[in-house]
Amino acid sequence: MAGRCEPHPPSRNRNIPGLTGIRGVAAAWVVLFHMSYDQPVPVIRFGYMGVDVFFILSGFVLCYGYAEHLTDFRAYLQFFRARIARIYPLHLVTLCALGLTVISAPGYFMHYPLADQRWGLSAFIASALLVQNWAHWLPTCWNTPAWSLSAEMFAYFTFPVFLGLTQRWHGVAAPLILAFGSLALLYAAMRLAGIHDLNVTGTPGMLRMACEFGCGCLLYRAFQNGIPALPCAVALIASALLLRAYSSQGMDFLALPAFAMIILLAAKGRGLIASFLSSAPLVLLGDISYSIYLVHWILLELSNRILSGTTLNTLQEAAWAVGYIITTLLVASCTYRFIEQPARRSVRRLSLFGSPAKANPV
Repeated sequence: MAGRCEPHPPSRNRNIPGLTGIRGVAAAWVVLFHMSYDQPVPVIRFGYMGVDVFFILSGFVLCYGYAEHLTDFRAYLQFFRARIARIYPLHLVTLCALGLTVISAPGYFMHYPLADQRWGLSAFIASALLVQNWAHWLPTCWNTPAWSLSAEMFAYFTFPVFLGLTQRWHGVAAPLILAFGSLALLYAAMRLAGIHDLNVTGTPGMLRMACEFGCGCLLYRAFQNGIPALPCAVALIASALLLRAYSSQGMDFLALPAFAMIILLAAKGRGLIASFLSSAPLVLLGDISYSIYLVHWILLELSNRILSGTTLNTLQEAAWAVGYIITTLLVASCTYRFIEQPARRSVRRLSLFGSPAKANPV
């Protein structure tokens, strides 16, 4: 992901493979985290930070695709319609599928902590409207990973505000300083609130989203202003930060600037890291990452329901893990093809923007 100097970013109609690859890695990280939730597996135990990658990347990619087009309210309405069409069809399908599952096996799901708040009708409606993380409701109700969609929905509503605050800078240094400053602000606010890691939802999750989404917007501004070639030292610094972040508990905040550096390196499109993230398997994984993110938790709960009361030996656990991953990839591939892609095509036919939504949709 080290790159060359470019006076301007590539055409906004062009998909940047490295950014798609990042999405694939982040989605896989979240899946592995949920698979081994009660086991302290190195690195995987921090898989909740795949969501932080998504938040930063979302700010960057949405600015990459739309920042130059949101010049009036009509354009904003088109943007918002595109976002709804991008995330909502699959969200609604997975939510309803989970609803049918809960209805078919109420006894199993009522064993969850706070079952009434998690599976209640009010929580279902809030989830359907993607406001479950805003206030009042249990943020992780129903399809648990969808809490981050709820948080990001707020970013879509306020996207013009993010643009106004982040796209005014003409140089490279100022937006970069502010980008990393937004991450420092998040760290300070969490520490003051007595929160020692980033695995948070609800109100802290909204702050988590806002600071990271804003960071991504500012990173794009530096990129758009012609950030120079990034030396290999940037990749080394990012690697060192990741190693330190995951070497002990309570240091996960150090991974955030590393994620920001990796996104910039991927956007520049050259270097070993960019080549790795642009590889065909990771790009394919990135293409279906949204489907993976929304279906994996439901499939995991179904698996747990089937295996309830069963004790597995080591070999059986390994076979289950392989089977679960393969099933998740197959189901995600189907939902991507038959739900995500048709929704995207319909938006492109209606969009005022033509093809910006083609650029690494998130």
